[in-house]
Parts: sequence; structure tokens; C-alpha cells
Amino acid sequence: MGPRMIWGKRNERVAGSGRRWHAAETGTVKSTTRSRYHVCSEYPFVFRAAPALFGLILFVPSHAATAENEDIAVLRHMLGELKAENRKLSARLSALEGTSPARRTKPATVHQHPAPGATAAAAAPTVIVASPVAPPTLPAPDLSEAAAKRPLTERVKDLEISWAANENATRQILRDTLNKTGPKINNFLSLSGVVEGVASRTGSFTGPTQENLSLGTAELDFDIKLSDWLTGALVLHFDNGTGAIFPTGNQPVVPTNIPGVGVDRFTLDRTHILVGDLMQFPIAARFGVETLHFGTSTGVARLDALSIGTPLTTEVFENRQTAGGLEFAWPTPPRQPPPAPVVVPRVSPLVVAPAVRQLMGWLGYTPLPERPFRPTPVTFPFDPAPFYGSVMTYKGSDSIIPGRTKIDDYNASLGFRTRGHCGVPYDQLKESLICPWTLDFHVDYDTSVFESRFLRTSYLPFLNQIGQIPGVAASLKTSFGPFAFVGEVNAAIQGARFIDGLGIARNMMPMTWQASIAYQFDWNPWVQEIGAQGDFISLGYSGSKDMAGVSILQNGVPTRIGFVPQHRLFLTGGEWVMDGLKVAVEYSANWDYAVSAGGTGKVAHGWFGLIQLNF
Repeated sequence: MGPRMIWGKRNERVAGSGRRWHAAETGTVKSTTRSRYHVCSEYPFVFRAAPALFGLILFVPSHAATAENEDIAVLRHMLGELKAENRKLSARLSALEGTSPARRTKPATVHQHPAPGATAAAAAPTVIVASPVAPPTLPAPDLSEAAAKRPLTERVKDLEISWAANENATRQILRDTLNKTGPKINNFLSLSGVVEGVASRTGSFTGPTQENLSLGTAELDFDIKLSDWLTGALVLHFDNGTGAIFPTGNQPVVPTNIPGVGVDRFTLDRTHILVGDLMQFPIAARFGVETLHFGTSTGVARLDALSIGTPLTTEVFENRQTAGGLEFAWPTPPRQPPPAPVVVPRVSPLVVAPAVRQLMGWLGYTPLPERPFRPTPVTFPFDPAPFYGSVMTYKGSDSIIPGRTKIDDYNASLGFRTRGHCGVPYDQLKESLICPWTLDFHVDYDTSVFESRFLRTSYLPFLNQIGQIPGVAASLKTSFGPFAFVGEVNAAIQGARFIDGLGIARNMMPMTWQASIAYQFDWNPWVQEIGAQGDFISLGYSGSKDMAGVSILQNGVPTRIGFVPQHRLFLTGGEWVMDGLKVAVEYSANWDYAVSAGGTGKVAHGWFGLIQLNF
């Protein structure tokens, strides 16, 4: 009875839960217990041998289990790697979902009693500070139950794309907001500039074809505006010290005296002070180091023409001086409210930029999605006064009038400008080849054309013989629809007489002219300047007269100086591949004067490539 009762108690403890279930179903707990005691009494050997048999089974090795140990180890290793990968994806998913726009903007609901000081704080007035940058509106990631059943890698990828688009949109909003304020350093000073590189292969009238890679321009422009009535500018220009204007290669202070090797430096290129506002008052005072009005030259080569090379009119007659005087514009525009803002269509690049995007796609690059932005409306400035001009005075070179003590040179300019749109709204002129149109015509006078940078440096040995030679210039800039035209004639109005280095009497009246035409692709009526965006093509011709040069003796050898080509041709094509970056290619041809006129009679061809950064 002892052993049986002990086993019965063990069985009763183990099967307690089963009895409770059976009692709940049938209500016969006592009958079930009684039947189990009966079995133990009838078959005592079976219940005593069961534990021993179970122990033998545990100690008998299984051949099949031994054979599968390696497979189980491999499966466990793979399962471990899968769990680790899932943990990483889950961490990324949690991070993305935790920082997604939907979760960031969802207010947290916390049920708690307010702090003791919360009542007083709640009674205080609430100040709401509006952010200047609105948050981007992007589709929130799908966090529904159906989305949760998708594979983890797809959920992570979608959230990463959504987050990247959100970041790009935020950066674009900030960039657009900052662009509205301009490139300001502070409230009074703005910074801009240009850097350009030029690759060339050019022929020569007297030597072999040369290839070159050079820094065409590096310039920093500081625009100063203290008020509408007081403005100024300061322009710094990079110079390598090997040019004819500021040579340093052969100076004793330079560590080397090898010809053609100069000192890199930034020099003051242009600056001015302007007191007055010609939009409010017809007269203003101006002082500075600037290019005087004579033809189309502004002193900024990239703004004078669309070509990479320089027209002969600018190359010969550009005159930069320290001058002061008055400017005027009449009649003063009436005071009126600003015009309504206009959404201006963008001019899209058509060649280089699309080709680069296509190539990047072939190489497997897929750009991240960006939030589309509506164009910002633009308010165009008022039309300036139609009649304008200036009178400037300056002190010329002592080489022309030795020992001069008076300021006896001056420059005068008078111009007229206007524009129209044929009485038709701009949105109806998208197919027009004539309207809108612009016209700007002016004439200029200067008391001494040999004060120009080219003529002064080229004819320096003879300037005391030449003296003051006055000159005039007339220029016309106009545009019709997608076309732009420039015409110009610059000339001395008195002969320059002198004896050259070979003892030959000379009498010359320098003269140059130019004509060019440009076409804007993907044009729209709101384009303000042809060639300032998108794709363009330009054809320009310039010529000269009495500019075959003269001879001097240099180390006992006759040398030709002071000459330019008789004819020059430019064919230029360019594209603004993105905002602020322009690429262009150009073919040029230069015809020299005939041998009988003192030239070589040769033609020099050239190819140029340009990359230009404007900021």
C-alpha cells in the first residue's frame, strides 16, 4: 500500500490540472481518482518499470541525430544572421518612424495633473512666433497595419526615400528664402563675382599654333548700398603680372628675372561712389576708377558681348581712368505703386545638361525625389528715364602731355533708351519674333583716345609726339523677341602724326567697328537679357582701320607693335547648364592687314572653350 499510495500522490499532483478540467466538464473528480488507483493495483510492474525504460531511452545515442548535427549547426548560424539583420532593419525602421513628419507633428497625449504653477502660466498671454520657413508638405509614411505586413526591407526603403525627399525640400525652402535677401554680407554690403577658365588653340600671324589652358577671369565684386541716395562698388581682379598693363616679371624686386614670369596678385580693378538716385532726382554725382563711356565697353568683358574673345572696338578703345563728374537721367519717372508680380517661366538648358543627366542615368544614378516648387513671382523694376548721359573729367597721362598740372581731359555721353510690347499682353507674345522689343542708342566723345589701355601701352614711345587726339563713338543695342543686335563705330576724328622707330613719318586715325547678332533658345517674352540663361548662339564681326601697327628698333631688330587684325569673326555657342554655371565654345578667325599696308596678309584660326562660374 505504501508504494502505491506514494505513486498515486505523485500522479495526483501532476494531473491536478486535468482533474480540474474534467470536474468542470463532468463533475466526477472522485470517480476518476478511484479508477487510477485501480489501475495501479492491477498492473504494478508496468508502473514501476516505466521510469527505468524512459531513462534507458535518454542514454541510448541516436544515429540519425548524429548525422544531422552539422545541418542543425548551419541552420542555427543562418537563423542567427537573419535575426541580426532583422534587428538592424527594425532599428532603422524605428529611427525613421520615430523621426518621420507624421510622428513629429503628432501631438503627444499625456493625461496628468498640472503642476502647481501651471494655472498661473496658463493665464498668461500666449506669444506665437511664426517661423519664416514653412515646413515642407510631404506625404507621410504609411504606418497602417497593411503597410506593417509588407517586407521589412521595403518599409525601410520607402521611409528612407520619404525622409530624403523631406530633407531636400527643407533645404530648397531655406535656399529659396535666403535667395530673396540676396548675397548680402550685412545690411549694406553684397558680394558677387566670377571665375572662369579658358582652353584655347590659336594660330598666329608670325608663329606656330599654340595651345593654352588659363584662368580667364577671377573677380570679386562688392556692391555697397547705404541708402537709395548713397551707393558704391569695389571690384578686385586677379592679375598674374605678365600682362602689358602691370608687368612684374622683369622688375628687380621680383625674385626671378625670367621674362613672362610674374607675381600673382589681386588688384583694384574698378570702384566708384554714387551720390544720388536717378529714379527720384535727375542729377547724381559720381567718382571712381572706371571705364569711361565710349562705345559699348563697360569694363566687364563678359557683359560687353556674348563671345569669349574681345571685339576690336573694346580691345582698342577701352579707356579706364580715375574720373569724377555728373550723371543725369530725364525725365524722372513718376512715383507710382510697383507693378504686379509675374510668374516668369524658366528657360531650360537643351543640350549639355540633358546629356549629362542621361549619362548619369545610364551609369546607374537615380536622383532622390524632390518636392516640386511653384515659381516665385518676380516684380520687375520701373523703366528708367529715356534720356540719360554723363560728363566726366580726368587727368590724362603725363606721357601725352609731359609735366601737365591741370585736369584737362573729359568724357561726355548722351543716350536714349526705350522699349515696348506692341500693345499685346506678354502671355500672347510667346510665338512672336518681334515683340517685345528694346532699343538703346548713345553717342560718346573723349578728348584723348590714346588714353585707352591698348593705345597708351602700344604707342608709349610716340605719345609725346601724338598729343591729345579726340574721338567719337556711336553704338546701338536692340532686341526683337529672341534676337539681339549690337552695332558700334569708334574712331579718332583727328590724325595722329609722329615719326616711328625706323624714321618713317606716320599719320593715322584709328577706327574700329563691330556688328553682332544673337539668338536665345527656349525664349519667352519675360526674358530680360538675351544669352543670360538657357542656350544661345552668337555671330559677331569686328574690323579696324589704320591699325596695321608701326615699327621700332628692339635690340637693333625692327619689331612691329601697336597692331590688331583688320577683320575678326566670332561664332559662339553657349549654355547655362545650371544656375550660375555657363559653358561655351567658340570658333574665331583673324585676318591681318595686307603686306602692302604693313601686315602679313595671313589668317589665324582659333578654337576656345569656356567654363564660367557666376555667384
